[in-house]
Amino acid sequence: MDDGAAGRKPLSPSRLSEITGSFLADPDKVVSSEPLGAGNINDTYLATFRQRPPLVVQRLNAAVFPDPRCVAGNVAMVTAYLRTRLNSTSGRCGSCRFPEALETAEGGSWFEDQSGEIWRCLTYIDNAVSYPAVVRTDQPSEAGRLLGCFHALLEDFDGSQLCEALPGFHDLGNYKSSYLRSIASHRRTLTSEFICCQRMIEDRLESRSLDERAKEEGVFPRVIHGDPKCDNFLFDVSTNRAVSLIDLDTTSNGLLAVDLGDCLRSFCNPAGEKGSLDIVFDSQICDRLLNGYLEGFAVNHAERYLIYHGVRLLTYELGLRFFTDHLNDDCYFKVARQGENLHRAWVQFKLLESIEKQRSAIEKAAGVS
Repeated sequence: MDDGAAGRKPLSPSRLSEITGSFLADPDKVVSSEPLGAGNINDTYLATFRQRPPLVVQRLNAAVFPDPRCVAGNVAMVTAYLRTRLNSTSGRCGSCRFPEALETAEGGSWFEDQSGEIWRCLTYIDNAVSYPAVVRTDQPSEAGRLLGCFHALLEDFDGSQLCEALPGFHDLGNYKSSYLRSIASHRRTLTSEFICCQRMIEDRLESRSLDERAKEEGVFPRVIHGDPKCDNFLFDVSTNRAVSLIDLDTTSNGLLAVDLGDCLRSFCNPAGEKGSLDIVFDSQICDRLLNGYLEGFAVNHAERYLIYHGVRLLTYELGLRFFTDHLNDDCYFKVARQGENLHRAWVQFKLLESIEKQRSAIEKAAGVS
C-alpha cells in the first residue's frame, strides 16, 4: 500500500546484533541488514549473516497494535502449529512453507529494547517472491489453493488461544462511526476525488455488515489470515507455485468471506491499489482464484453465499479506512505524499462500482448461482 522500504535506512550492525543476539544462542557476525518489503505498518529488515541463513527482523508498531507482545505471541503460536501440521501433510499443501518465529533464551517470542520498542525474528522464506498485482495467468489459482491450504491447516487450531491483536479490525460499524466523526471536523480540500469518495461512502452507510449477514445464514467464525492481499503471497521462483502466506499479525477468529473478500479485492484489481485509469474488477481472475480455493477445501453453501458480500464489503471497508485516514491527516497508513490516502480510497471505490456490476459473475464463480 505504500513505498514501505524505500524510506527506511538499514539498521546499524551494533543495533542489529543487539536484537538478533537475544534470539540466537550463538549469534554469528551480522553481514548486513536491508529494509524488506513494502509493508505499511511494521518496520521490516532482512538480516544476513556469515554462516547462518538470513532472518527477518521486525519492529512491531505500537501505534497500530495496542499490545505488540500479544501480536508476537499470536504469530509464534500459529507458526508453531503450522509447522507441526506441515510435518504430517503432503499432497496439494505439502509444498507450503510458512515463516517460523524464533524464541529468546527465556522462551519468549519478542525482545524489548532500551527504548521500549518490541522486536521479533522470523525465518526467511528463500527462493520466493511476492507481486503487487497479478503477472501470470496461473497466479490466481495458485493463490486460491494456498489460501485454502492455510484455512485447512488451521481448521483444528484452537482460536480461543489468540488474543485480540487489533481491536475493531474489520468492524465496519466502528469504521463508519469513525468516518462520521471525522467528516464533521475535517479541514481537507474538496476535490473531485474527495466528493466522489464521500458520495460512495454515504450512499452505502446503511449496508449490513458481513457479521450481520453471517448470523442470518448461520455461518460461524473460523481461524483466518485477516489480510491476504496480493503481496502477502510468496511464489517459488523456480516452480511458480504459491508456497507461503506472510504477515500473520492479523490471524484471528473470523469469517472465511473476510479472507476471500480481501483476497479477491486485491487480486482482481489489475491496476493495483495505486491505479489511476481503467480500474475494474477482473471476473476471470476471480473465477480462477475461487476455483483454486474451492478445489480442495470444503466450503458450505452459506459460506459460498457470503463470498460476494465479502468482496463488496471488504472493498468498501478499505476505501472507508483510507478516506477516514485522509480526513485525519494520515495518522494510520504511511504515505509518501499529500493526498495519497485520498487516491487510495478513490481506487477502492472505483473498484467497488465494478464489483457491484458483476455480482452474478462473482456468485457463479462461488458456486451459488
